[in-house]
Amino acid sequence: MFFRIVKIVSKLLGMACILELVREKLAVLIYTFQHSLKKKAKKVGWILLIFSTAFILFGLGLRFLLLGLACWLNQIFESNYIGFLMVALFCFLMVAAVLLMLRSHINDQVADQEKITDG
Repeated sequence: MFFRIVKIVSKLLGMACILELVREKLAVLIYTFQHSLKKKAKKVGWILLIFSTAFILFGLGLRFLLLGLACWLNQIFESNYIGFLMVALFCFLMVAAVLLMLRSHINDQVADQEKITDG
C-alpha cells in the first residue's frame, strides 16, 4: 500500500514538473512572438509614415506645378480661364487613362482566375 502511494505521488510530481516546464517554454515562446510582432509593427509603421509623407509632398508639388502651368497657358493665350480648362482637361484624361488601364488589368486577373478554377 505504501509503495502504491509513493508511486502515485511520484507520478503526480513528475507530471507537475513536466507541466511546469511546458508552462515556462510557452511563456518564453509567447514573449518572443510578442517581441517580434512589436518589432515588425514598428517597422511597418515607419515605412507607412515615410510613404505617406512622400505622397503628400509629391501631391503638393504636382498641384503647384499644374497651377503654374495653367497660369503660364493663360498668359500665352491671353485669357483668364483657358489655361485652367486645358490643365483640368489634361488631368481628367490622365485619370480616365489610369482607370482604363486598371480596369483591363483587373479584368485580366479575373479571366486568369477563371482559367485556374475551371481547368
